[in-house]
Amino acid sequence: MSENELTKDAEYMLCALYKSYLNRRKNGVNKHDAKMFGSSENIHKDFMSEWIFQDVDETCRELSRAEYLHNKYADNIAYFVVLSDKAIIYMETRFERKINKIVDYMAKIKNVIPFV
Repeated sequence: MSENELTKDAEYMLCALYKSYLNRRKNGVNKHDAKMFGSSENIHKDFMSEWIFQDVDETCRELSRAEYLHNKYADNIAYFVVLSDKAIIYMETRFERKINKIVDYMAKIKNVIPFV
């Protein structure tokens, strides 16, 4: 899947989650735990608080359909969200594990997301 197959908001969320994954790994968290993000409610609170919750949950679903997240559902929300190996490989190839490149890209695409 190419980046053109994701909406800009999905691309932005993926960058935010990957940035967190890299920071966790840098701080000594093992790969298994570094890929776990809890529920879409946790992602809303911790990373995307400026978004409407329903948009965060729907974007988690979009990223799951693209195989960039593995989601389990409960109470009609993404209740357990894990960054996939496919997402990590895509982001490693795209940004060469450099957080400053991710932050720069996030700032650029944030301007084209209409609801942020």
